[in-house]
Amino acid sequence: MKKILVVTLMIALLLPVCIFATGGSEKKSGSQGKLSTINVAVPALPETLEPADTISTAMYKVSYNIFNNLIEYDFKGDKGLVPALAESWKYIDGKTLEVVLRKGVKFHNGDELTSEDVAWTFNERLYGNNTPISRSKVGGYWSLLDKVQVVDKYTVRFITKETDPVMPNRLTLPAFQIVSKRAFNEAKSFEEWKFNPVGTGPYKAKQLIPGDQLVLEAHKDFWGGKPNTDILIFRSVPETSARIAGLIAGDYQFISDVPTDAIKTIEADKNLTIEGGPSASFLTIYFNIHKPYMDVELRQAMSMAIDRDLIIKTLFSGRTRVPNGLQDPGYGPMYVKDHPFPKYDLNKAKELVKKSKYNGEIINYPIQNDYYPNEVSVTQAMVEMWKAAGINVQLEVKENSGQINLEGPDKIRLLAIRNTSHQDLYGDPSGCLWRTYTPAYDAQRFYNWKGPDVDEFNNHGKILDTSADQKERYASAKRMLEIYDANPPAMILYQNMVFSAKRKNLDWSAYKQVYMYFGPENFKQ
Repeated sequence: MKKILVVTLMIALLLPVCIFATGGSEKKSGSQGKLSTINVAVPALPETLEPADTISTAMYKVSYNIFNNLIEYDFKGDKGLVPALAESWKYIDGKTLEVVLRKGVKFHNGDELTSEDVAWTFNERLYGNNTPISRSKVGGYWSLLDKVQVVDKYTVRFITKETDPVMPNRLTLPAFQIVSKRAFNEAKSFEEWKFNPVGTGPYKAKQLIPGDQLVLEAHKDFWGGKPNTDILIFRSVPETSARIAGLIAGDYQFISDVPTDAIKTIEADKNLTIEGGPSASFLTIYFNIHKPYMDVELRQAMSMAIDRDLIIKTLFSGRTRVPNGLQDPGYGPMYVKDHPFPKYDLNKAKELVKKSKYNGEIINYPIQNDYYPNEVSVTQAMVEMWKAAGINVQLEVKENSGQINLEGPDKIRLLAIRNTSHQDLYGDPSGCLWRTYTPAYDAQRFYNWKGPDVDEFNNHGKILDTSADQKERYASAKRMLEIYDANPPAMILYQNMVFSAKRKNLDWSAYKQVYMYFGPENFKQ
């Protein structure tokens, strides 16, 4: 059986990639011949630019060019938490974090950042009674926040309802990027604001055409220094072959989401190079437990029928890894080292299928065309693996996430399973395992993951949020991983890889995240 699967996967690897080596179209300006416009091809663009309302991989890719957090996580190196809009922070007590802002930071509209903008961002825009932002999204990120108190022009205090041991970590979340109070209030409507937000990042939003392009203009008063290009354009190019062809032709200077089977082709061009590797994110598959047949036995069988190591070896050239649960060794003392890795056992999977309520129903599996690296090839391989276990999965390639998440008259999503990516945003189990499986998030909110063990999961999640005792937090994280495996809301596949390609003469580094950042400290020419 394994030989058949290897052949199937190798066929996918040998499919031709269309490359058209035409003349470049790079526009240069200035005496030193620097590019005045940088073009970046990505698989998809966000639907809007409001960082707390559009929470997606597509948004994460671009948002750090427009906005800043008070504190950021060092995904380029290993420094942990680093200052951004905040120059320093300290705990006053277990429920109070004092943050001192940088002075002289300018928003894109020329206003200076003050504590009023920060307090308003949280008290009104994110958590206010009349906010247009989805409370269910934001609440899942930080349910403990009580209020933000202004101390003086450049000092604020974050006050929580209970002890919160990871307050500085939470402030690194993309949803908590800071925006201009005046610009938000002066926008004619929230719809207008979502396409023209005002942040403090190295680039200003000039135009977003979803499905086409996002045009950004250099913010010359950026607190981190002047950006090294005038215009930064992210272009939506869903087809991998088209992104690669455009890079070789010089139409794009950077492309994201390069599949491993294309790396050799790109590296063979003396003008191009590859950046990146395994990322701080996990590719998983949600189960829609509303489906009558989607019981525990079937969910466990679907996970056990997948030979992840074979997929990684054959389709990813061994360049990524399977995690032992939704966690990363970078957690340090919070990493549960002895938690088991996902097991491949086809015979056991067949037995579980027989014990389940599943009776041969078609399990619809909507995906986007390579929204994630090698997504089509991976899902095709998994369909064959499930077939070998007696599970009938049918792929449906969709144009966008809206088509994937279609609902029936009962407001329940029609899909049976779907791909998703869980970002490990700040190096602690509360930032991934708990953040992405709270009652406010998809598994419990949309896909009917519930029961006494899920209630226990939620109780342990609250301990992660509130306990200052590391041993207690570790025990809760360990138990949550066990509950996840026993009653899986999703199946974990592998760590996502973030491979980008670029023109070799441009100085830029990939992060251990999906972010594509072109601030002056990370992009030079």
